[in-house]
Amino acid sequence: MANILIAVSGSISAYKIADLVSELGKAGHQVQCLLTASAAEFVSPLVLETLSGRKVRSAQFGADVSGTEHIDFARFADVMVFAPASANMLAKLALGLADDLPSTVALATEAPILIAPAMNTVMWEKPIVQQHVATLLKRGATLIEPGSGLLACGEVGVGKLAPVATIVAAIEAAVRASPLLDLAEQRVLITAGPTTTAIDAVRYITNHSTGRMGAAMAEEALRRGAAVDYVLGIDKGVVHPLPPRGSEGRFTLVEVRTAEEMAAAALQRLPGATGVVATAAVMDYSVAAPSAGKLKRASDAIALDLVPSTDVLGSLRQAATGQWFLGFAAETDNVEEHGLGKLKAKGLDFLFANAVSKLGAEGQTGFAVGTNAGVLLTSGGARHELALGPKTEIARQIWDLIA
Repeated sequence: MANILIAVSGSISAYKIADLVSELGKAGHQVQCLLTASAAEFVSPLVLETLSGRKVRSAQFGADVSGTEHIDFARFADVMVFAPASANMLAKLALGLADDLPSTVALATEAPILIAPAMNTVMWEKPIVQQHVATLLKRGATLIEPGSGLLACGEVGVGKLAPVATIVAAIEAAVRASPLLDLAEQRVLITAGPTTTAIDAVRYITNHSTGRMGAAMAEEALRRGAAVDYVLGIDKGVVHPLPPRGSEGRFTLVEVRTAEEMAAAALQRLPGATGVVATAAVMDYSVAAPSAGKLKRASDAIALDLVPSTDVLGSLRQAATGQWFLGFAAETDNVEEHGLGKLKAKGLDFLFANAVSKLGAEGQTGFAVGTNAGVLLTSGGARHELALGPKTEIARQIWDLIA
């Protein structure tokens, strides 16, 4: 299943996009609609929101619009479809103009672009319009030819929006040809989130992990066709993955708390996996003898006896039978050096090393933030620096590099 971005221009045929969104949803695709200002005069955003399950966007500026929203949409798209595409929109796309949200996203995306024009016959046959179409085709866009028949103006000729079934078929063909479904043969075991160790019946020790990076890795893998077995350490504030529509049957979730529980659950699922992504922030130590009851407050200091906990990644690597391994290393200093050490010590194929803030400091990478940055290291000695960006974007880049 794929992420489909539909850009709607001002045309009487815009009402047909409701059927297009509905059909794509039935096929299991995720659909996001972008409207030009004039498109909203022809089709209700509410209808498209209801059918797609996603808020229709058209504004480039405003209180609820981030400065990078056009980039987010551009990266979301596996396929971008302009339907209906007006003569004005064709001109913008051909000239590289970006004065509204759809045209701005088109300039920022690397996804295949499909164009389904709709306009009066005279407009469609104008040399300048045909020149713009030829330019777009030369740049790799796919044209969904307009149909012929009675137009809204009462004239008869070429210019009708192609039938919805034809547009759906073109989108499906683009999806099948897309390299972004490059994980369709993979079953990925992902560990994510924190683990905990009990002190007594009511208290425990954990870390600041929220599982966001693991969730981003899982969601991107599912978008690219993989099946995902997800072993999640749960605690307050932990993020659960949201499987893309249509991928729910390829996603299984197991919730655990301790390192020992995580290792047991992951080892049980390892034989069916083709690869392992270990994003979990596992507690390296466990309380040796947790109190069965609640420890009472005392004026004197107490000491906790900590012992090494189960090495989840090490246990999986030792039990492996040909799976590839991607590890994660969150470090406060000498990030790449420590990452290389973990890559070699664990016998991994890949490792993503990133910085986390030291005690009392704040940062844009690591735990409990939406952004990340770091370096992807490989067993062959390659290194790939990933610049600061949303964890969803970091996940996409990691999968691009290892897929």
